[in-house]
Amino acid sequence: MPRQSPSSAPSLARTTNSSSPSHEQKQASSELAEFQEIFSLVDRDQGGTISKVELADLMDVLGIETSPEEIDAMIKETDRSGNGDIGFEEFVALMSRKVITSHTPDEVKNAFRALNLHNDASAKQGFIDVDSLAESLETFSNGRGTKEEASELIAQLEPDRNRRINFIENVNLMM
Repeated sequence: MPRQSPSSAPSLARTTNSSSPSHEQKQASSELAEFQEIFSLVDRDQGGTISKVELADLMDVLGIETSPEEIDAMIKETDRSGNGDIGFEEFVALMSRKVITSHTPDEVKNAFRALNLHNDASAKQGFIDVDSLAESLETFSNGRGTKEEASELIAQLEPDRNRRINFIENVNLMM
């Protein structure tokens, strides 16, 4: 799918130590803006979720032949909230898994570092705190996702007792 740079994309640049965003923050912001644009195009009824019909239509537009059973399986795999539709955070998770093969592990790790809005030193050690990740998810969902959905996604990354997620370990497991 061709990349587009929407000029009206929300800014990820929210750092505490710098007035200008880093390259990683700009890249993460651009990717999330692309996901938001794609999500908005697919969510034709603007209901805040992608239905089975909308997902099937997307597959048709992309020229990907899918059976109704495959669409059901995609929804089941992605729908963490259990409502039968795909919310924005679920869509980002799905797209990230699909797109991840075009990114190196270092690029994915740098994206996690860019999402560390609090700029704490633990990002250099491979950790992101739960609050920073939740804030990032809320910022980039533009009100389309719920805090519960963000919490579910974060829980899947298994935070430690200090409420930190080892993103290096998670990326290494996924890739």
